[in-house]
Amino acid sequence: MLSFETMTYAVTSNDNYVSLSCAGSFSLHELTPAWRDVQGYLIATGWTHVLVNISGLQTAPEIGEIFDLAKLFWRDFPPSGRIALVVRWDQSTLAKLLEVLMRSVGIYLTVFATEERARAWMAGPSSERLPEIAARTTSQIHVNN
Repeated sequence: MLSFETMTYAVTSNDNYVSLSCAGSFSLHELTPAWRDVQGYLIATGWTHVLVNISGLQTAPEIGEIFDLAKLFWRDFPPSGRIALVVRWDQSTLAKLLEVLMRSVGIYLTVFATEERARAWMAGPSSERLPEIAARTTSQIHVNN
């Protein structure tokens, strides 16, 4: 018996950005209303930053769907906006292609391996956060040596 899991998503508002988390099987058809919800939050709040976490997806988009995904994200996105995309390591190749496509049309999308780093990037430089992040990075490098 074949079983097809659908994509589930959650859209939430956070500290000056909107968060979209997806799980299950990738579906551009199901992602479209989720992205409309995100755009609704952006319009209502005037925010320009979105954190998209797709690390919970069990299937990946086809290469042609990456172009459609870029069009979906690009359409009506604020020109000064930022999209932080959180992925697993096995999703990184297609995510980097999406990053290149988005940047080619002027949308600042960056791929991250952890939600913590994505949130720090969304917040931008802060004198209080930078030493903490730098200390954590230094200790991780030291431990790995």
